[in-house]
Amino acid sequence: MQSILFVYGTLRRGLRLHHHMGDASYLCEARLKGQLYDIDYYPGLIIDPNANWVTGELFAVDDLILTRLDAVEGYDPHSPTSSDYLRQEVTVLKPNDEEFSVLTYTYNHPVQGLSRIDSGDYKEYLKNQS
Repeated sequence: MQSILFVYGTLRRGLRLHHHMGDASYLCEARLKGQLYDIDYYPGLIIDPNANWVTGELFAVDDLILTRLDAVEGYDPHSPTSSDYLRQEVTVLKPNDEEFSVLTYTYNHPVQGLSRIDSGDYKEYLKNQS
């Protein structure tokens, strides 16, 4: 089965974990309302309809890719409370401002003490860090 996945961090094109996307098909850029936090070498997303925009990319993925990404993201569908991330359905805006329901991984731990990525764009954040 095909699903649409919103990726906003290290799974984006050109970043260090993108190879885990396998043969997923890139569709377009998208954005959603939320907060990005710098966890260490990757970001964490908290959905927040009152927050700034978070920039990411949409990919068509199959169940095999989702299962592989679940492992990469530390998501166990049989034990969500102990997972690092949760895979959940969210609404994004495509470049033409069309709303679209997709899957994404959201951070599943407290964010107190973590640095917020104010731009909402992890690629931009990495460029500014170097």
